[in-house]
Amino acid sequence: MATLVKRFTPPPPGQWARRMVNSWRTFFAPGDLTALLITFGLLLVPMLALEAAGWPLERGTVLPILVLATLFGFMLARSHYNELVALVINGIYGSAIILIIAAVNEPGGIGTGIYDVVTRLVRWMVDATTGGINQDELVFVLLVSMLFCFLAYNVAWHIFRIDRVWRAVLPPGLILVANSIYYTGEKNLDLYVAAFMFLSLLLVVRSNLDAREWDWYVNGIRVPKKLRGQFFRVGGVLALVTLLVASNLPSGDLQDRLDRFQDFLRSEPLTQLSELWNRLFTTVETQGPTTADYYGGDSLQLGGAIRLGDQVIMLADAPPGRRYYWRSRVFDTYEAGRWTPAANTRLTDPESPLDIQQPGDTLVSREPVQQQFTIGLNASRLIYTAPQPSLIDLPTRTDLSYTAEEDMNVSVIRPLQVLYRGDTYTATSLMSNATASQLRAAGSQYPEWVTSTESPLYLYVSPSITDRTVQLANDIINNAGATNNYDKAKAIEGWLRTNILYNESIPQPPAGQDPVDWVLFDFRQGYCNYYASSMVMMLRSIGIPARMAAGFAQGTWDAENNVFVVRERDAHTWVEVYFPGYGWIEFEPTAAQAPLNRVDDVQLQLPPTSTPINSPTPTVTPSPTVTPTATPGQPTPEPQQGQLFPTVTPTPSPTPTATPVIVPTQPPPLRPQPRGPLSQILPALGIVLLVLLVVVVLIGIAVFLWWWWEWRGMRGYSPVVRAYARLERYLGLIGIELGRDQTPEERRLRIIRDIPAAEPPVTAITRMYTVEKYGRGPQYAEQPDVHADVADEAWSETRTSILRRWLRRLLPWRMKE
Repeated sequence: MATLVKRFTPPPPGQWARRMVNSWRTFFAPGDLTALLITFGLLLVPMLALEAAGWPLERGTVLPILVLATLFGFMLARSHYNELVALVINGIYGSAIILIIAAVNEPGGIGTGIYDVVTRLVRWMVDATTGGINQDELVFVLLVSMLFCFLAYNVAWHIFRIDRVWRAVLPPGLILVANSIYYTGEKNLDLYVAAFMFLSLLLVVRSNLDAREWDWYVNGIRVPKKLRGQFFRVGGVLALVTLLVASNLPSGDLQDRLDRFQDFLRSEPLTQLSELWNRLFTTVETQGPTTADYYGGDSLQLGGAIRLGDQVIMLADAPPGRRYYWRSRVFDTYEAGRWTPAANTRLTDPESPLDIQQPGDTLVSREPVQQQFTIGLNASRLIYTAPQPSLIDLPTRTDLSYTAEEDMNVSVIRPLQVLYRGDTYTATSLMSNATASQLRAAGSQYPEWVTSTESPLYLYVSPSITDRTVQLANDIINNAGATNNYDKAKAIEGWLRTNILYNESIPQPPAGQDPVDWVLFDFRQGYCNYYASSMVMMLRSIGIPARMAAGFAQGTWDAENNVFVVRERDAHTWVEVYFPGYGWIEFEPTAAQAPLNRVDDVQLQLPPTSTPINSPTPTVTPSPTVTPTATPGQPTPEPQQGQLFPTVTPTPSPTPTATPVIVPTQPPPLRPQPRGPLSQILPALGIVLLVLLVVVVLIGIAVFLWWWWEWRGMRGYSPVVRAYARLERYLGLIGIELGRDQTPEERRLRIIRDIPAAEPPVTAITRMYTVEKYGRGPQYAEQPDVHADVADEAWSETRTSILRRWLRRLLPWRMKE
C-alpha cells in the first residue's frame, strides 16, 4: 500500500520578509517608532531631574523599569482591552516587573532578593502606620518605580490610543516642575524643564500631523512620503523658537507670586506633612516642607562609609576662649546599632523667646554664653546651639521630656518656620566651667530621673552589647587605676582615641553582630558615631549615665569676621556624661578631633593590657589629624577658672570630621529586645491597622468601580434607559463595538450573535427601550414600577453573561457559558 507523503515547501525568500513587514505595519502605524522614542524621553527627563536633585534613585532599578513600562504601555495601547482592564493589567505586570528587577539588584540571588525586598517593604509599612522611623531607600526606589510605571502607561495610552497629548504631558510635567520648585541646591534644573517642554511640543506636532493626514486620507488627497519628516523638522525648529522667545519674555509680578507660594509652603499643614515625609523618606536639598538637615531624623543608624563636603552650614558668632560644639539633638536609647531619642512631649511655642527650664541639680559652675547663628544652608529646619540651651529668640517646636514638674530635658528644637540662607537667630546656653577636680568630686548621687528603674534611659545597656564589651570597660578603668567617675570616663575616652583608627570609608557592619562589638574587637576602625556609641555603652555598663549628642564641631575660626565657619565636614557626634550637680558634661572620644581637656586635667596612663585579646592590628592608614593652632592676630583673653582649654585662643576643629549618618539604609543587625508589653502590642496593632487599611482601600476601589460602570452619567435616566445605557457600556469589555447608525434591533441581533446565552434579557431590555423611546403610549405610563423591575432583573442577567465572557477572554482556561 502506497503512502502519500506531502513534503513541506518553504515559502519564497521574499515571503518571510513581507510577513514581517506586514506584522510590523499592523502594530506600528507610520511615525509610531519616533513617537515612542519621544515618549520615552518625556519620561526619562523627570527621572534624571529627580536624580540630579539628589533623590536616592537606584538607576539600575528605575531605568530598566522605565524602558519596560514604556514598551508595555505601548502594547496595551495597541491591544483590544479597554482603559480600565488595561490599567489593572499594567498594575499587575508592573508590580511583578518591579519586584523582579529590584530583587535581581539585591545580593544573594533572585530568591533571596525577593525575600529581602518584601521583608523591607513590610517593615516600612509597619513603621509608617505605627509612627516609627524608617527611611529605607529601597522602599523609595520601589515607590518611584511604581509611579513611573503608571506614568508610562498613562502617557502611552493617551498618545497612541486616544490621542490626548496634554493628558499625557501634564502628570510627568507636574513632577518635574515640583522638583524644580522645591530644589534649592546649586545644580541648574532648568535644562530638564526646557528639554521636557521641547519633547512635549514635538508630541503636539505629531498629534496635529496625524489629524491632518487623516483628513487628507478621507478627502482622497495624496501626500509625499517625505512630508512627515519635513513636518517634524519644521515643528522642531518652531518648538525651539517658541522656547527661546518664552525664556526671554518679561516675568511681570513673578516674584510676588513666588513669595506667596513660599508663604503657602510654610503653612502648618504642609509642615506636618513634611515631618511625615522626613520620617519615611530621605530628604534632599529642598525648600519649604523638606530641607537638608544634619541629624534631623528621629533615629540614627550605625552604617557604612560616609562622604564629607565643604558646604558652609552656618556662621557662629560666640565669645572666644572656649571649646564649642553646636548641638542639634541628643540620642538617649541604643538598640542594636540604632539610636533614638527619649522625648515624649512636643512643646509648640508660637511666641519667642523659648525659655528652657534646666533641672535645678545641673546648674553648678555654669555660665550663660550668648551665640548668634547665620544660616549658610539653603534651608534648615533645625536649631543649633551650644550645650545646654537656655534661651532662643525664635518661635519653636521642641521635643522634650520633663524631669520634674517644670524642668525640661530637651531632645531637639525646631523653628516653626523654615530658616533660609542668611537668616539669623540668637541663643543663650548654660555652658559648664567645671574643672576636672570638681567633676572628680561630684560623686554618684544621681537624681531619680537619671537612674529611675522604670525607665533607666541613661543606664540602659542594649541586650545586643556583648559580655566582652562590658569586660573591656572594666579592664580599661582597672588598668588606668581610675577610682571616680570622671577618671573612668577619661580612661575610656583615651583608650578609644588611642586604639580605634579613624576611618570614614568603613563597610557596613556585619548582620548578626552588634556594631559596637564589631568596631571594638574585629574591625578596630570607625568614625565619630562609632566612637561615641562605644564610649556611651561602656560607661553605662559600669554604671555611669551617658548619652550621645549630635550636631557640629566648632568649625574654623575666621579672624577677619570673628566667627566660626562651620562646614559639612564638621558634622559630628560626641558624648555627654552626667555628673551630679553639674549636669551633662561633654567628652571627645573621636581620634580625629582635638582632645577636650579641662583645667587640672591629668593624662591617665593606659597600659597595653587594656587592649582586647585577639584584636587584629589595623592596617589601614589613619586619616590625617590636623593639629589645632592659634589664629594669628587673635586676641588672647585672660585665663578664667573653668576654662576648657589650657590655652585660651580659639581652636579650630580639625578637618576630618565624620558626616552624619542620618538615614538607616540597612535594618538593625539584631532585633532589639522588647522592654515592655507595648513593644509587642504596637507592631501587632500596626499590622492589624495595615490589614484594615488595605481592606478599606479595596472596598473603596470596589465602590468606585461600581459607581464608574453602573451610575456614572446615569443621572436623570429612567430604569429602562439606564439598563440599555449600561448594556452598551459593558459591551466594550468583550470587544463588541456597535455602530452609531444601527437601530436598536440591529444592535440586539449583533449582541445575541456573540452572546447567545444573553438573548432573553437583551431582547427584553431592547424592546422596552424601543417602546419607551419611540412608541410610548398611555398604557406604558400606567405601570412604571413593573417596567423598572423587569429592566433591573434583565440587566442583572445580562451583566452576568457579559462578565462571564470577559473572564473567558482574560483567563487561559475555558469557562462554560
